Parts: sequence; C-alpha cells; structure tokens
Amino acid sequence: MADELNSRNVFLTVFEASFMILLNVLSLLGNVLVCISVYRNTRLRTSTNVYIVALAISDLLSSIFVMPLAAGVLISGRWPFGGAVCQMQAFAVYISPVTMGLTAINRYARIRKSDQQCKRFFSHRKTLILIVSAWMFVACYILIVRVTGLQEFHFVPDYAVCMNVHKREFSKIVHYFLVVGLFFLFPLIVTIFSYRKVSKHIKEHNMGVVQALQCHSEDMTTVSTHEIRICRSLFVIVFAFMLCWIPSWVIVIFTQFHVIARMPRAIQLLCTFLVNLSSTLNPFIYAGMNPLFRREFRRLLLCKAVERVEDNNGST
Repeated sequence: MADELNSRNVFLTVFEASFMILLNVLSLLGNVLVCISVYRNTRLRTSTNVYIVALAISDLLSSIFVMPLAAGVLISGRWPFGGAVCQMQAFAVYISPVTMGLTAINRYARIRKSDQQCKRFFSHRKTLILIVSAWMFVACYILIVRVTGLQEFHFVPDYAVCMNVHKREFSKIVHYFLVVGLFFLFPLIVTIFSYRKVSKHIKEHNMGVVQALQCHSEDMTTVSTHEIRICRSLFVIVFAFMLCWIPSWVIVIFTQFHVIARMPRAIQLLCTFLVNLSSTLNPFIYAGMNPLFRREFRRLLLCKAVERVEDNNGST
C-alpha cells in the first residue's frame, strides 16, 4: 500500500530506484541501437528484422512511458505525474507479447516455407500492415474498455505503476479472460508451436547435412547456417520473455482475484521489475547472437562513420 511505499528505509529506496533507473538506461540504449542499426545497415533491413524493430519500438514505449515513471514513484514514494499520464501505460504492456507471436510466425514461415511463399505473405509492406493492424487492435481494445467505463487506470503503489481497476467483478473476469488469452496465452502458444516446428526442422536439416557429408553428396539443403543462427537467437529471446512474463502474469492474477489474501509488496514490485527486464534483455540478445547486429552496435558505440556495410556474412 501507499503507507508501505512511504515507509521504506533509505537503503531500500535507493536500491529499488537505482535498479529501475539502470533497467531504463539499458533498455533505452539497447533498443535505440537496434533501430539505428537497422536504419544504417542495409543488410539488416529484412522482413524478419521488421519484427525485431517493432519489438524494439514496443520496448522503447515501455522505456519512455513505464520505467521512468516507475523510477519517479520509487524515488518520491508517490504518483506525481497526474491522471492523464496514468492512462498511457497499458498499451506498452500489451503489444510486446503480440509482437513476439508475430515474430515467431514469420520465423516458422521462413524456415518451413519456400522463398516464393515467404515473399508472397511476408513482404516488407505486408509485414508492416500486419504489425500496425495488431497494434491498432490492442489500442482499440484499451480505448473501448476505457470509454465504456468497464475499467479505469489508477496508480497501484505496490507495483509502482498505474494498472487497470475494474468497477464490477464480471468485467474483471471478462477482461483477464480476453487479455490473458489474446495478448499473452495465444501469442505464447503460437510462439512455442512455431519454434517447436522450427527446431524440429533444424534438427532434420543438421542430420541431413551430416548424412550428405558422409555420403559425399553434393545436394544442398535450403536452410542456411545464418537462418539457423537467427532462429537460435530468437529461441533465446522467447525463453527470456517467458521467464519474465509468466511469473508476472501469475502474480497479477493471484493479486486481482485474491487467490492469496495479501501478496507481499516485494513480490508485486518484482512483477514490475520482471516486465521491464524483458524490455531490457532483447537488444543484448540480438547483439550477443547476431554478428551483424553486434558489429553495428560496436560501430555506433565507437562513433564510427557508416562504412560500406555490405559485409559478406549473409543477410538476415
């Protein structure tokens, strides 16, 4: 509660605020580097990286509208930003899982389908339309439930952010059924299913390569080493995403439906930290597992001019 937030000792106040500020700075830096890297390097302007940029933008929204405000709350012990700002945080929370699901579908198609089929359904233009449509759907849902008065957004001290507050129990049940189903479980199931299929295909590909080498076959498989590397990096992103988001949703649902009579403030604040950690980790996973991103990050951090970035390592 608010009294518990205000009664923190100096050490706890400094620790919580410092950790949130650190996440905020790293998230801003990392996701800005992703966007600039794709803008500068023509080899990074691929249909798959359109989803990566979309995910980076959704994480940037969190870096702008969620983390700094949470840091301000943890420093001041109250919500000093007014009611209008409180309404802007939900959108950034919901679009990340949706974008992750779309990214998984793209990877599945890229590995399992032919180049012609991928270009037909996942051109740059169609990819942008799909992402914008998904984001507009999320925005419309948030706007509708707000305008109809089914829910409002109020500051919740234990989470240090604004959250939805329901006026009726029935509307709360419907909300979490839709939100958890459409904006979390469905994208998560699609993501797991897609990457499971991709993983199976990669294993078959690797076995085929070994057999071809043993038989001195000159047959070439259609999955490149670079595509496999991309999928592995996205596997790590999805795994990190699940580690951060599943505990967060469990904490929120247990709190909202009073499964536990009194959730400790430290556990509820952990939910906020985990969601923001998810937005922070992604750029560093790209840099750690994708040589083109890693090289471009290094150029940007060292303030090097744009080289003829037509590297010979293959495109994403």
